[in-house]
Amino acid sequence: MSQIIIKSMEEFIEHEKLASLLNSIGDRVEDDHSEREIELMFLNQGFFRLLGYEDVGTTLRSEYTLPSGKKADFITSGKKDEIRDSQTVVYEFKSPGRKLTRHEEQLFGYMTEISAKYGVLTNGHRLRLYRNTPTGPEHLPQADLTLGAVTEGDASILIMPLGYLSIEERNIRTVAEHAAEEVVKTIPPNLRLDYSEPQLDVFAEHFADYLRDKYRESR
Repeated sequence: MSQIIIKSMEEFIEHEKLASLLNSIGDRVEDDHSEREIELMFLNQGFFRLLGYEDVGTTLRSEYTLPSGKKADFITSGKKDEIRDSQTVVYEFKSPGRKLTRHEEQLFGYMTEISAKYGVLTNGHRLRLYRNTPTGPEHLPQADLTLGAVTEGDASILIMPLGYLSIEERNIRTVAEHAAEEVVKTIPPNLRLDYSEPQLDVFAEHFADYLRDKYRESR
């Protein structure tokens, strides 16, 4: 039960942060902003970083050249595990005055060309999430959000398909975070840990060994 509560709290925090970030972007966008300025707002506000993409040039690519020679604004590649394949997402940004429906086919073409699992189309006022299928991208968006009025429920729809971490690692990270909080509480004050990198490395090494042993005993 406690793990379920912890997981729910973690997801709630992520949903809240993403909703707040998207609303902040929506509130800043003006009709005379350019496509590039919309891209920079997402970058500078930390949209990709919040979703777990830290490595520009690897998991996050800008002006990505497709096999056809066309360029997608952004491509992200999520982490692969036993539960899901690494998810590729194509992002296309447009200026605020552009109608998104007029650019769906462009996005769908990019998604099809590299077999991207999802595609995102936004003009800073609205953001749409599309899913690819074996028969091609679905024209009905999975999410159609008004930036500036995004709820936590809206944000929850985006995090799993767009986030870098897999379901498995998200769960492990949550448990590890709260386990660390409990471990710190048990460290005697007279141990005089200063939490320097060398000390943390030694502590982590021994902790991992004991954790592995305890896990094996419990099995």
